[in-house]
Amino acid sequence: MKELFVVGEKIMNTTDERIQMALLDLMKEKRLEEITIIAIADKSKVNRTTVYRHYVDKYAILQVIENDIIQNFTEITDNNVSAVLNAVNKQRNIISVLLGEHGDPRFNDRFISFLMARGLRTLDSSTRFDALDIRQKELLIQYLSAALVGLVKYWLNHPDMKVEELDTFFGNLFRNGINSFMEP
Repeated sequence: MKELFVVGEKIMNTTDERIQMALLDLMKEKRLEEITIIAIADKSKVNRTTVYRHYVDKYAILQVIENDIIQNFTEITDNNVSAVLNAVNKQRNIISVLLGEHGDPRFNDRFISFLMARGLRTLDSSTRFDALDIRQKELLIQYLSAALVGLVKYWLNHPDMKVEELDTFFGNLFRNGINSFMEP
């Protein structure tokens, strides 16, 4: 019988999952540059040679994790912020590490790029933004995407906050601007 490996509340049963979760666990405490394959092997209870058989280096492990997250995002069929927030919430533990203090800045950039591509498609499919030229649309989406990632980072650190609360806040900010939060 295969040995089960528990990380947090999740049971890892494949070597790849164990290695990936070990890296993420280590990233909660250390920057990627400080983490060694030996530490990953020890944490995952997998032989170092096996780690190298599965991955060239720690960056390859991280790349697989991030690719999986981005792939899950691209499979979202609803074209709204709520759908993205729900997808983030499903993988909250992993994304909070990737966007956290010791996370990968490249993931932050990939997340913004995903949001921008999705946002531009949304703007292009709506007549409400026809008065904007392409540069103005790109600037608007860059601003909104970066703002949304910033709000997601805050939200990940405040688990008591519900998806709907963040969605409502972002929707109000988008529709009514910052002035809607100020007293008249």
